[in-house]
Amino acid sequence: MMNCPSCEQPFDTSKTCPICGFDPRKSSWVVITKVYPPNDMIVESLLTSFGIPVKTIRKEISQMPVAIGPLAEVAIAVPEFAVKEAKAFLDEAEFIVE
Repeated sequence: MMNCPSCEQPFDTSKTCPICGFDPRKSSWVVITKVYPPNDMIVESLLTSFGIPVKTIRKEISQMPVAIGPLAEVAIAVPEFAVKEAKAFLDEAEFIVE
């Protein structure tokens, strides 16, 4: 659970804020860092545990079942309203944030 970026009241990010009507589902997504496995799972778990929605963006080529080098890179994206908080958590956990 996070605080609403509009009214600062706690709310479930999967729903509209019951106080001010802010809809987090309409927020654009921002890539905050790029990592390699298995750090992608660690970052995703960390942010999710703090109630921050996360999307992972992978470069996959269907003909290559194993990703190595630049193809293994995973971009971590969060909603625009959660960028500052997500970067703070990752900085505290000593993950490199762009």
